[in-house]
Amino acid sequence: MSERCANVLLVDDRQENLLALEAILEPLGHRLVSVTSATAALKELLIDDFACILLDVQMPELDGFELAELIKQRKRSQHIPIIFVTALSKEERHVYRGYSAGAVDYIFKPIDATILRSKVSVFVELWEKTQQLQAQAEQLHAQDLAAIERASEERYRQLADAMPQIVWTADVIGGATYFNRRWFDYTGMSPAEAGPNAWHHVVHPDDLPVAVSRREQTLVSGEAFEIEYRFRSKDGEYRWHLGRAVPIRNDAGQISFWVGTATDIHDRRLIEDQRTFIVTASDALSRSLDYRETLTQVAELAANGELADWCAVHVVEADGSLSEVAVAHADPAKLTLARELQERYPPDPDAPTGVGAVIRTGEPELVPEITAEMIESVAHDDLHRDLIGQLGLNSYMCVPLKGRDRVLGAITFISASRRRFGPGELIFAEELARRAASAIENARLYREAEARAQAARVLAAIGDGVALIDLGGRVRLWNAAAERITGLAADDVLGRSVRDAVPGWEAVEPRLPVATVGEAGRAESVPFEIGGLELWLSVSAVGYEDGTVYAFRDLTEERALESMRQDFIATVSHELRTPLAAIYGAALTLRRDDVELAAELKAKLLEVITEESNRLAEIVSDLLLAGQLDTGKLYANVEVCDPRAITQLELDAAQTHLPENVALALEAPAKLPAVVADPGQLRQVLSNLIENAVKYSDAGSQVVVESRCDSGWIEILVSDTGVGIPPRDIDRIFERFYRVDRARSRDTGGTGLGLSIVRHVATNHSGEVTVHSREGEGSVFTIRIPTRDS
Repeated sequence: MSERCANVLLVDDRQENLLALEAILEPLGHRLVSVTSATAALKELLIDDFACILLDVQMPELDGFELAELIKQRKRSQHIPIIFVTALSKEERHVYRGYSAGAVDYIFKPIDATILRSKVSVFVELWEKTQQLQAQAEQLHAQDLAAIERASEERYRQLADAMPQIVWTADVIGGATYFNRRWFDYTGMSPAEAGPNAWHHVVHPDDLPVAVSRREQTLVSGEAFEIEYRFRSKDGEYRWHLGRAVPIRNDAGQISFWVGTATDIHDRRLIEDQRTFIVTASDALSRSLDYRETLTQVAELAANGELADWCAVHVVEADGSLSEVAVAHADPAKLTLARELQERYPPDPDAPTGVGAVIRTGEPELVPEITAEMIESVAHDDLHRDLIGQLGLNSYMCVPLKGRDRVLGAITFISASRRRFGPGELIFAEELARRAASAIENARLYREAEARAQAARVLAAIGDGVALIDLGGRVRLWNAAAERITGLAADDVLGRSVRDAVPGWEAVEPRLPVATVGEAGRAESVPFEIGGLELWLSVSAVGYEDGTVYAFRDLTEERALESMRQDFIATVSHELRTPLAAIYGAALTLRRDDVELAAELKAKLLEVITEESNRLAEIVSDLLLAGQLDTGKLYANVEVCDPRAITQLELDAAQTHLPENVALALEAPAKLPAVVADPGQLRQVLSNLIENAVKYSDAGSQVVVESRCDSGWIEILVSDTGVGIPPRDIDRIFERFYRVDRARSRDTGGTGLGLSIVRHVATNHSGEVTVHSREGEGSVFTIRIPTRDS
């Protein structure tokens, strides 16, 4: 160790004094540092160490006493000896102040060179001795540290060897320099084989590229290294480990080496994988109510090489037979073998072991290791034994799919690798089976509920009313159709006695025959009076163990239609009979040979025949047109028409048979926009409206036909001052066969089809017909047809 040269600091504000001090001390051979101010002296003390300080007392700014006090306040300089050099008097107060400020000695001017050199030499020698002692202490400390480090390293190695984890160290470029005993015990390597990149040989090939890439990144960045990878044990099994490495840095912050560990997390990773699988499988099971499809997905998830190599699912069908709904294998090439094995040798429900036994007993089976003797005992023949051998079965477990009241099936897991199933895997398999069984039951319950709901929806949507009366005579079901038909709300009926809830039930019930389940019920038409309205219902009843179900249909409108039909038949018969009788009578009279008929009488009879024949033609035309309306075969031969001209033609035709006591007038502009219509049908509409207006007009009345244009529409209004239409009949006059005043209709004639035909023809021409009437004052019928340009 080279010796350092002692430094002596000279402080005086006068340069000549500094030169004198340097001349005196130069023979000592020390390094002399001279400064002329207190500030400069403080700067030098910050830069270097000094053996002693020669300090002038009288200086500007800071004097020697003040500078000495500052020097003693600093930890680094507080032990440096200070010798005051002064020309001040030797009074005690000055000397006392110097020593109080930290001085160790006083030298008064004029300076004795020998004394000054002697004192400085003493302090320098003292400094040198101190430096030697410090050097020796550092050397001893270094030796102690080396010993401690060796001991620590030995303890570290012992501790590392005792740890259950793999521990290693690596140099700055990542090459392994040390492995603990656990490494050699786990990998089976010898110390000679454990080279710098030994870990490359035991990491799973699928994990190695990622691990190497991540390690190279951390070597460059200096960040901690952490990754999960699989290590191969000495027996060839790969187990998951958590690898970590942290850099160890020196005082300068540079990486000296790396310390790493590899912790076996295989069991934890297996649990995490199982949990992840359970979540994924549960998601798959909940996505669809087709449990066969979802169980297939679960089997494929299970046979992914992590949980099993082969998975099969069997369920118990409704007839008690076993059905394989899914089979999956981790190796697609072996899936065909697995399916062939299942198809050729399906599970025997009565076998002492296997799927049949698990379903029959409800208890799981676990075979951690499948031996050759086991395969031999279950093989049916050489082909069976060969298929099992090709699949390489090593471990097996089968768990039941337990429902709430019975076993629904079983899931089979088979390992064809080094994996061995144990109690932990069996717990996992049972949890999966529990969720799968729940999914199966939920799907089946949903189907049953859906069937019930569908039946309920059908019941709610059906047009017939349905009521369920329990054995106590209370209403338990009253569907929407029952509400609509009867007008009785379900809330007002349900739970009440049917005799109290349904007016007239007590009188009607004895008339209703009740069939038993499986018999064809006979419907009975019965009347009800509810809310002041008469209802005719066709009711059938079927009894069962909880009560009686009544189904009923509203026949009120059908009876009304039947009544109208009968009235129509009677009316048509009357309408046909009258002109036929007139024609027949006139014809017989003309054929008589015994009576000489006058020419005027013959002409009158022929006129009767002609008029009544026209009347018959009109009736037949209405009937044919009504038939066309019913079949939807009424076609319009449309063309561009002049509505005013058509109106005028029909008025001219009506004038020929107009009663003498009724006037007919036309109010229309000289020209109207054209319409696109069937002229014949349009004339028939006008003919029916004019004929009705004339029929129901009193003597001296006037029928006015008005044509006009209104915002793209041609309006033809037929108004009369006749009897009018009662308000209750306004909404029904366009119904077929409906007659406002049946008694008068007999007198006026007609089939009751005219206004119905008017409405259909108007609709077919994209138009409409409306009526405004006041009883006793007359009616106004309006036909609206769009113009050609609208």
